[in-house]
Amino acid sequence: MRLCLFAPRSRCSKTTHTRQRHYLVAGAVYAMALGATAPLLAENSAVLRFDTPLSITDNADFDRDNPLEPDSSSFILLDANSLSSDSGERWALVSLRNDAGGQRILRDDYLVAEFANGDRRHASNLEGSFAAAEQQRKMVFFGYHRFPILRVFTQQ
Repeated sequence: MRLCLFAPRSRCSKTTHTRQRHYLVAGAVYAMALGATAPLLAENSAVLRFDTPLSITDNADFDRDNPLEPDSSSFILLDANSLSSDSGERWALVSLRNDAGGQRILRDDYLVAEFANGDRRHASNLEGSFAAAEQQRKMVFFGYHRFPILRVFTQQ
C-alpha cells in the first residue's frame, strides 16, 4: 500500500485518501480504548473477591512447633467467608456473637486466620463492642499473604 500524505496536488486517488482516513480513525479509536481501559485494569488489583469456599472435613493439623492460637474470649464465630484481592490482601467477612452476660470489646487477638501454607495470623485493626448476646457482621483484615485463608477461628 502506498502512503500518501494529504498534499493538495498529490497523485493519490480519492479512495486512497478515504482508506487512509479510515485507518487513522480506527487507530485513534483503538488507542483511546486502550488508554481508557488501562486505569480500570490497574484498579482491579485492589478489588476484593470472595474465595471459593472449601469444606475441610478432617481434623489434620499443619506440622508446626508453636501454633498461634486466639486468646480466650466470649465471642462465638457463627460464619466466616474469606475474600482476596489480586495484590494479596486477605480479608474475612465474619459473623460473631457475644456469648457473655455483659458488654464485651472485640480485640485483634480474639480471631486467627489459618492460611493454605499453615501460617496463622491475628486480625488487624479489629474494633467494636458487643452488648450481651449481640450478633454483628464485620469485615476483618488479616494482612497481605501469598496464600488464601483456609479458615478463621476463635478460642470458643
